Amino acid sequence: MKISSIIFSKVIFTLLLARIQYTINWFNISSIFYFIALDFNLNINTLGLITTSFLIGVGLFQVPAGILVAKYGPKRLSIIGILLSSSMALISGFSQDALQITISRFVVGAGMAFFFGASVTLISNQLGKGNEGLGVGLLNSGHAIGALLGIFGWVALTEIIGWRLSIIIGGIIGLGIVLIMRIGLSKEDNKKDFKIKSNELKDVLLNKSLIILGITLLGYQTGASLILTFIVLFLIEEIHINPIIAGLLGSLSLIIGIIISPISGKIYDKFKRAKKLLFISAILSALSIMLLATNSIYIIIISLIISGIFLSIGFVVIYARARESKKIIPDYHTLSVGYVNGISLFGSFWIPLIFSFTVSQFSYMTAWLCAGITIIILSLPILKLDSEKNIDDIN
Repeated sequence: MKISSIIFSKVIFTLLLARIQYTINWFNISSIFYFIALDFNLNINTLGLITTSFLIGVGLFQVPAGILVAKYGPKRLSIIGILLSSSMALISGFSQDALQITISRFVVGAGMAFFFGASVTLISNQLGKGNEGLGVGLLNSGHAIGALLGIFGWVALTEIIGWRLSIIIGGIIGLGIVLIMRIGLSKEDNKKDFKIKSNELKDVLLNKSLIILGITLLGYQTGASLILTFIVLFLIEEIHINPIIAGLLGSLSLIIGIIISPISGKIYDKFKRAKKLLFISAILSALSIMLLATNSIYIIIISLIISGIFLSIGFVVIYARARESKKIIPDYHTLSVGYVNGISLFGSFWIPLIFSFTVSQFSYMTAWLCAGITIIILSLPILKLDSEKNIDDIN
C-alpha cells in the first residue's frame, strides 16, 4: 500500500492531525522563550525550569496512561489526552508569572502522556502487523510538522500578536482537534473488557529490552529536546540572528525528519536491525550536536541537518522495537511504548536545568559539547540489546 493512500485513511489522517497539534503545543512555548523572558524578566535558568516541569509531567504519566489504555482502550485515552493538554495550554496564555507557567506546563505534559502511547497503538492497529515502523514513522513525521509549526510558525505569530495570544490560539486549535477525533476515530474500539494483572505488569516494567531502549531513547531525547528548546534562543543571543530567521534555521532538523521518519520506518520493518541502526545513529547524532559548539552559521546548519536525519531514525526504530517483544501480551503494547518513552522523558527532566546552568556558568559552546558526550554515554547500553534473530527479549 502506498504511503499517500495510507495517509488519506480517515483514522490515520485524524491521528496525524492530532499528532501535529499535540506537537505544536509541545514546542511553541519554548520557541518564544525570548519573548516570555523579556516580559517577565526571566533568566535562562528559570526557562530551563519551565521545560523541566513539562518533561516531568509528560514522563511521570506515561506508565499510568499505558495501564489505562489497556483497561479502557486507546481511543478514549487519546481524546482525553488532547483535551487536557489543549485546555491547559490555553489557560497558560493567561499566566501572570513564571510559577503559573511552570505549573500549567506540568499539566500540559501529563495530558500529552495519555495521547502518545494510545496514538501508536491506534495507528499500528490500523496498518496491521509488520508495519509498526511505518506507523511510528508517519506519527514522527506529524511530530516534525507540528514542531516546525510550533517553532518557526509561533515565532512569526508572536511577532504579530504577542506571546500570550499565540499560546491561547494553540490551545483553541487543540480543542477543535478533539471534535475531529470524536468523528474520525468513531469506529475504533472504546471500552474494553480487560483486567489488569500484576504479574503481567511486572513482565513489562522489568523487561530488560524495554529498559535498555528507554535509556537509549534518553540519549536521543536529550539531543532533540535541547535543540528544539534552546536552538532559537542560542541563535538569537549567541549568533545574533533575527528571531524569525532563527526560528527557520532551528526548524531544519524537523524538515529533514518529515521526510526521513516514514522512510526509516519502512527500512526497519524490512531489515529489523535495531541494534546497529540505533548505535550508529546515536553516535552520529552526538557528533552533530557537538558541531553546534561553534560561531559558524554554516557549520551549525550542517549540524542541524545531520542531527535531523539520525535523531529521526533513532526515535522511529526505538518506538517500533518497543512493541515487538513476544513476552508481552498485545494489550500491554501501549504500556511498552509508554514505558520506554517515560524512562526517557522522566529521565531527561534534569537535562534543561544542567544545560541552562552550564550556559550561565560557562558558555553555550561548553553546553553543546557536554550534550554530545552525554548522548554517547547513554547510547552504550544498546550494545546489550538482543539480536534481531531472537527479538523476544534479553535473558
